[in-house]
Amino acid sequence: MYLILTLLALVRPSFIHSYHFAGIGKAFLSTSCCPKVCIVGSGPAGFYTAQHLIKARQDVEVDIYERLPVPFGLVRFGVAPDHPEVKNVINTFTQTAKHSRCSFYGNVNVGKDVTVGELQQAYHAVVLSYGAEGNRRVGVPGEDLRGVYSAKDFVGWYNGLPGCRELSPDLSCETAVILGQGNVALDVARILLSPLDALKKTDITQPALEALAESQVRKVLIVGRRGPMQVACTIKELREMVNLPGTRPEMVAADFEGVPEALK
Repeated sequence: MYLILTLLALVRPSFIHSYHFAGIGKAFLSTSCCPKVCIVGSGPAGFYTAQHLIKARQDVEVDIYERLPVPFGLVRFGVAPDHPEVKNVINTFTQTAKHSRCSFYGNVNVGKDVTVGELQQAYHAVVLSYGAEGNRRVGVPGEDLRGVYSAKDFVGWYNGLPGCRELSPDLSCETAVILGQGNVALDVARILLSPLDALKKTDITQPALEALAESQVRKVLIVGRRGPMQVACTIKELREMVNLPGTRPEMVAADFEGVPEALK
């Protein structure tokens, strides 16, 4: 898993005198003033929280703060460019952002431009729903060598995440190795092996498209520590990989021993 969303509710003690956990919308019943909520992070968790609050209360006002200049987080920078249907939720999020009781503020780095404590003083409630900034280390020798990249950075590179635009991955080798067997692993493999004409029809960034046009990668090894019964990818992603034009899947037959019996 290359991205973790943290969803926390921090409420000023002076604001709620008797509060029983029954949904965040109920938290405002003990006050007569117009409740104002701050949401830190404009990814799916942030926007779904905003949607729920606006729907649950007719008087609540929501401000969404984002470190980047643009909203939508993981939907914008984490979804593979050849999966536009997954990004359709952006249309719903846009309607939420345009709501009269919702405001979006980009280029605000919470912890640097403003502290959580300051937000707590300005709002009745603060919701932290931001993605993990760091990479998860595997703890094996060689992971810091040149040519080794985290999935978070590589996906951010071909999706145009500002912090990953200088990644410049080395694609001059014939074989690439991906550790992990989830949907992100298959996304990366598919992007590396997809025909250039197919990628041109997506919203992949121009620098990534130009780099992939010069790529010498012809074989991708997807490596997992467990067997086919434990893979984390969905059937849809696996089917796309198997049916990718100009490629053929190669499975290790020994890995599938006992699988038919296990499925009975």
